[in-house]
Amino acid sequence: MFMRLKRYVFLLFAALFLLSGCADLKKIKEIKMSEVKIERVSRNGMRGMTLNLAVTVDNPAPSLEFTEISGAVESSGKVLGRFAVDPLKLQAKTTGKYHVKADLTLGEGASILDLGKLIDKKTLEECTVDLSANVKIGNMKPRNVRFNDVPMKKLLESLK
Repeated sequence: MFMRLKRYVFLLFAALFLLSGCADLKKIKEIKMSEVKIERVSRNGMRGMTLNLAVTVDNPAPSLEFTEISGAVESSGKVLGRFAVDPLKLQAKTTGKYHVKADLTLGEGASILDLGKLIDKKTLEECTVDLSANVKIGNMKPRNVRFNDVPMKKLLESLK
């Protein structure tokens, strides 16, 4: 289960890095995550959980600040789950360890059985992700960026 959670964390960060493509694309594309550790998992009622993560990121680009990060994972038009991530600021031109908190909840009408779809890689690749965040690059004005119906397969390929 934790390996699957790590994959989702990688997917989230890959999507966030894709969102920030409005400046110095060459350097932003060079951002790499070398390690993701789940430090703590806690339940939020019957339909949610909170993950505390330690993520090591090599950022050769300008500083990046992500706020109001949220989204949903969908399959066949049904929202399987929603996520929200606390603000994150990547320091410019450094390799650093960042502590990230993410809240995950089941979508309305979704059950634990629906989440079984995320275990099978083929079915997972057929899912889509909606993602939005405010992104600030260096000293630039923050921009609200949003992507809808991003194929999970595309996000998985960006991690290879």
